[in-house]
Amino acid sequence: MKRLALSMMFVCAGLFAASAFAEGCEEGQQHPPSVKEKAYYAGNFKVLRAALPKPPAGWQYNDADKKKLDPGYTDVPEWLCGTTQNYYIGLDMGYERPTTEADQAKLDAAMQAKPDPAKQKELESLMAQQQALVQKSVAAAQKQDYKTMDALGKQSDALNAKLSKVQDEMNARQNAAMTELQWDREAKVRIAINDAGDLTCYGSPKPVQVAGAVAYQCGSPATFSSPGNQLDPAKGHVVVVFGKGVQAQTDSWDRQDDKGQEHKDSYVILKYTSQSGTTPAVQYVSVDVEGDDLARAQSLFKQMNLAPLAALVKK
Repeated sequence: MKRLALSMMFVCAGLFAASAFAEGCEEGQQHPPSVKEKAYYAGNFKVLRAALPKPPAGWQYNDADKKKLDPGYTDVPEWLCGTTQNYYIGLDMGYERPTTEADQAKLDAAMQAKPDPAKQKELESLMAQQQALVQKSVAAAQKQDYKTMDALGKQSDALNAKLSKVQDEMNARQNAAMTELQWDREAKVRIAINDAGDLTCYGSPKPVQVAGAVAYQCGSPATFSSPGNQLDPAKGHVVVVFGKGVQAQTDSWDRQDDKGQEHKDSYVILKYTSQSGTTPAVQYVSVDVEGDDLARAQSLFKQMNLAPLAALVKK
């Protein structure tokens, strides 16, 4: 019996080890990368890192990303799954412009500024009218005078629209100061090898001349679902893909501005498909430079030396 129990323990231990060995793999067994694969990941990651632009004057690397700049940082995976790999490598680097004391002082002055006396008087008058309507509505409800209640409801809607307009006008200075403070504060550069996804560029895309690549630049303003309800902030992009068979497909899209007006715009998708294999190989290198506007994206892009990235695909 002792021998049987011991045998069962070894069997269970073996099953547990096999389960742990495949943990995290949807297909195939988990295994450590080979020497050749380690060299592929480590060597190509250094090329991507060397292509990153330096922060502009007054900017710095994002705190969460700057650890990737350490020479000792490596993107070599501990484990791979199955017998074939996509051999993906990705590097995202964020950039940020810290708020200075002068920036904060300007914002504080705007937030503490006294409201326009005329607007303040108009607001108080509208609020008094609103309170009077509430009292009339309560009295009409007590009498079950539905006709009067309906008329008062329409008056209330019109009055609320006027109130919102006056409040927006009174807050315009503060909102403008906040928008100015937040504008052009963040940017990002993403470089990837054998990325599975396509690259999309929204906002009047235009081709960019890059040797050996398909490239576009675009800039889209902020989009809104309704006045005051922003869907996406304004962004500018420069996108590049090195590799064979990249297709650029353009299409149109509708966007709404902060006033509720509809606008026709366009976008481009750079389509490509990397294949899995048993030998490490660079099929595609993609670059996506993003800023709060196209000018910021362009300024970062112009600093990049793309030749080493193009050379990766030719190996």
